[in-house]
Amino acid sequence: MYHIKDSEFLRGKVPMTKEEVRAVSIAKLDMKDTDICLDIGAGTGSVSIEMARFASKGKVYAIEEKQEAVELIKENMKKFRVSNIELITGKAPEDLNKVKADKIFIGGSGGNLDGIIRYSYEYLNIDGKIVLNFIVLENIFTALESLKKTGFQNIEITQMMISRNKTIKDFNMMVAENPIYIISAER
Repeated sequence: MYHIKDSEFLRGKVPMTKEEVRAVSIAKLDMKDTDICLDIGAGTGSVSIEMARFASKGKVYAIEEKQEAVELIKENMKKFRVSNIELITGKAPEDLNKVKADKIFIGGSGGNLDGIIRYSYEYLNIDGKIVLNFIVLENIFTALESLKKTGFQNIEITQMMISRNKTIKDFNMMVAENPIYIISAER
């Protein structure tokens, strides 16, 4: 109903949250149709677009600083006909509006993870949820320390290891992707 396959997104050379990881991350957010959401480090817009489809009566604010990615988000928004996304070109958190959100997804931090988590705590509604995705272990430790320090509750870490088949002649060989760490917490 809401899920979009990776192959449907316009991507270029911009990193994208893979479909299995998007599915679990959005499930951890426990999306509602009226949610106000924030996607920090929006990349191709894959998470923003799926969030927008879940929050059909709400709104998604997507922030991305890289111009190539901003253009891809615009193209993907047109392709999937979503109109409830407001795209912000800039760096988080300094270029973000002071909008209270119900759900926050952090896919990229641009080296300012602690500042983004502090911003998220301040502007996430009570009972709101935050989900962060990482492939680098150092970011997990920084995130955990910052989430605890700011007062987030019910912190949970999920590790996903995904392998996809690659056909070689008449055989299938499984090829592993990088492990992904999904951290979720509540305000």
